[in-house]
Amino acid sequence: MPTQGLGDVIATSFFAYGLMAVIAMATAGFVAALVAGLAAMGRRVGAAAVPAPVAARPPTVAPEAARGLDPAVVAAIAAAVQAVSGAGRIVYIGETQPMGGWTGEVRQRHHGSHHPHQ
Repeated sequence: MPTQGLGDVIATSFFAYGLMAVIAMATAGFVAALVAGLAAMGRRVGAAAVPAPVAARPPTVAPEAARGLDPAVVAAIAAAVQAVSGAGRIVYIGETQPMGGWTGEVRQRHHGSHHPHQ
């Protein structure tokens, strides 16, 4: 195996450094172009989805009947509107049940690991 002199090692090091810099710059340029393209596409889609401006109306006060509605009734009405609109599917409305077993313990340990003063 031929031995390399100090000059060869330094030249190889500078070449590797330069090659990594070129690759990093090319990657950064690609990511910037990708982000700019996605932003332009989002603006184009967003501009098409913006409704025509509506004349400003004075704020309305809720009728007397609406002020005393039960939140469960409001949730049921919202669920019915959501189901009819077809935009998605509501699976459950209500409080989530606490998870027991090893998943809750692991989650608690993981969240506890974020405290720096332990």
